[in-house]
Amino acid sequence: MNKALTDPEGLQPVESAKWRAMSRSEIDQFVRGLLAAFEVTGVREKNGRLTLDRLEDPAELRLEFPPHVHSPKKYLFPNWEKLFRFRLGGKVLLEAEKAATPRVIFGMHPCDLHAVGVLDNCLFEGEADSAYRAKREATIFFGVDCVPDEHCFCTSMGTDRIAEGFDLFFHRIDSGYLVQTGSRRGERLLQQYAPAIAARQSEPPLPLQIKQCRARLDFPFESLAPLLDKAYDHKVWEEIGQRCLGCGACTMLCPSCYCFNVQDQLDLDLAGGERVRTWDSCQLDQFAKVAGGADFRGNQSDRQRHRFFRKYKYLWEKHKRTACVGCGRCSRECLSRIDPLSVLNRLYREEALPALQKAPGSEYQPQLAEILYVTELTSTEKLFRLRVSAPVSFEPGAFLQISVFGLGEAPFTIASAPDGGAEIDIVVRAAGSLTQAMHRLTPGDTVGVRGPFGSGFPVEDFRGRSVLLVAGGMGLITLRSLLLTILSARQEFGRVLLLYGARSLDHFLFRDELMAWHRGGEIDCRFALAEGENPWAVSRGDVSHLLKDMDLKPRNTVAAASGPARMYRSINPLLFRLGVLEDQLFLNLERHMKCGLGKCGKCRINDICVCECGPIFPYTRIRHLKEAIER
Repeated sequence: MNKALTDPEGLQPVESAKWRAMSRSEIDQFVRGLLAAFEVTGVREKNGRLTLDRLEDPAELRLEFPPHVHSPKKYLFPNWEKLFRFRLGGKVLLEAEKAATPRVIFGMHPCDLHAVGVLDNCLFEGEADSAYRAKREATIFFGVDCVPDEHCFCTSMGTDRIAEGFDLFFHRIDSGYLVQTGSRRGERLLQQYAPAIAARQSEPPLPLQIKQCRARLDFPFESLAPLLDKAYDHKVWEEIGQRCLGCGACTMLCPSCYCFNVQDQLDLDLAGGERVRTWDSCQLDQFAKVAGGADFRGNQSDRQRHRFFRKYKYLWEKHKRTACVGCGRCSRECLSRIDPLSVLNRLYREEALPALQKAPGSEYQPQLAEILYVTELTSTEKLFRLRVSAPVSFEPGAFLQISVFGLGEAPFTIASAPDGGAEIDIVVRAAGSLTQAMHRLTPGDTVGVRGPFGSGFPVEDFRGRSVLLVAGGMGLITLRSLLLTILSARQEFGRVLLLYGARSLDHFLFRDELMAWHRGGEIDCRFALAEGENPWAVSRGDVSHLLKDMDLKPRNTVAAASGPARMYRSINPLLFRLGVLEDQLFLNLERHMKCGLGKCGKCRINDICVCECGPIFPYTRIRHLKEAIER
């Protein structure tokens, strides 16, 4: 028997998911190997329609398809299932049902994987349903990305993306696919049936991109339960109840509905039979009848209300998840065109939420920003222009928290000027998994944005004075925002000097802008290189060499420095020797600012919380922080 199925450890999530490139022909070869050991089901065309069915030929497998097909529920919780057989005549003999068939479901959309989580919550609760458990443990889930249509609203339910609950997930990319491992069992399947793929070096992970669904809720799905709590007697139930035909298609097609009936079916010879479980529906007129013929949910209006409350209120209060995953199957196939989104949005407009309370933790929830364009600055840095939903105000030196969903978020300094618009520049160096994933994004993709956060340069105090800017390496990102602000009102400032040093010319950021500033004459630009070729014929050494023999009027000069701590150790004494006042030197103390709200402690240095008080500080405010600027 397959080791991945008999070993309970094989069902456990992997500690660190791996991503490997895989072509379509390699997927077909992988499936061909699986067919020898498993029943493999997937989406294929049959009689002119897409259907989730057993595969015989890997070439039939469709990996990109809209959610028009029946959900994988039919394999985990079949519409007709024999629980056991019995024989009559004297003593009753019971025969247990056979073991579950090892099966691979190749083509689980994120919404359907979330629906399996709903079934797990409900059928494993209390006395676990062993028939479901047997199929669940014997079934291997291979996820694929969805192609939403006009009925999908998975984005509103948070089910358009998933980071766990699958064995393998196949992501479409331009050159083929990236297969992501989600469990130890999935990793073992690759090693056994696609060893060449398993041996490949792991690729940078893809971000969990939010699907672009046209249909959506007008409010957070966390508010559904309190909304329905106020709408028990709303007239909408009567209205849709009069339209409803009571066919039960909505619940039969739902990937997370699991109501059933149990009955005995006798053989024709009456010598035995079997006890079977069949799907049932709360929308059918016999469902709620009790002894004596009474029906405690006797009309279709009550049944529709129960359906909505069950989906969006009862299970939320019990398991903190809705039983609706936004797949749109119910509205797509409803003969009466009853659309849950229309009902819920109407209740929101009419009922109670004029002053909707924010969900707990909303301050950590980002807004979505579209990537307008991406420009390569160096071999490791790219500039991203983002468009947010509303104009933002900030001081030069402020930062944003950027989210790549599934990988987390990280702080990035705003590199553009605070012009009051809704477009913002950031620069990203490909270093870790999150930043590598960002480098894979293209215009039209979205990221999450929180902020702006922090205190920046006090530009108003700079006006009427000369400004000395000292940048090392990526420190120029922060100073670019200040420089663009100064250039937008150049006549209000005195002499402006920019000293910029980097390891080599290839490490210079904004090279075109630097050359334009140098040639334009509005800024006195001076550069230094530590190593490498020197076609610009600039000074050799670090940026501190540029401070030698500098003519300044220190009492009328403000200095702003941005770079690593070792740069501050070398330039601060030189600046003070030139006569720059301590309270006129501003330093950028960027740190790993995780929350941006002064709560997580990541950026705390002694008594200073950088994200709240900075990251731009006058030297007098932080000169006691030896671990920040002296070590």
